[in-house]
Amino acid sequence: MKNHQKKTEQTLQIPLVIQQRCGFTDAETLAVMAADGVCVIHKGKMTALELIRVITALSELASDMTIHLAKACGLCNNCGDENPEAGTECGCGNNPAEWVANCSLCHDLLDESQSIHIPDYLLEEAGIPEGAKLEAYTDGDSGEITVVEADIQQDINDVPPCILSMLAQSGICLAALDELIMQESIIYGK
Repeated sequence: MKNHQKKTEQTLQIPLVIQQRCGFTDAETLAVMAADGVCVIHKGKMTALELIRVITALSELASDMTIHLAKACGLCNNCGDENPEAGTECGCGNNPAEWVANCSLCHDLLDESQSIHIPDYLLEEAGIPEGAKLEAYTDGDSGEITVVEADIQQDINDVPPCILSMLAQSGICLAALDELIMQESIIYGK
């Protein structure tokens, strides 16, 4: 009896030169880790030294990409305005973490109290999906505040706190990062 079921499984062909460089053998089972925007293929079984080599390669890649991101954002220079020596005007000296901490633009992005929080039942009544980003504006005459679903649904709040903290401690301009995220700018592979 033949099985007439359509095969929906796809195969990935890895060029032989890459397999050899990775040390993959034909009989070896490979493991795949997939996340948003990334796929990692590695040996399914590894010795301690092989695992250390994978960790080293991934760490180097993460470091290189972090440097690339930092260059795209630049150093925080709000307190130094357009001066090339960021931070010196406000007394921050050469401490990159203080450049960000003393920059009103970057500091506000880290301030949780700047976020708009509306109860879920009100969002539901307004037809706004749970978890949607919100923005507010005021009517100066009436004193009313209107909250609506933001046109842009990705911003610096989507960056994991550990990455955001590392960038802030390095003096990276968080306002520039926020703008790159909201504009969906291509900053890698140009």
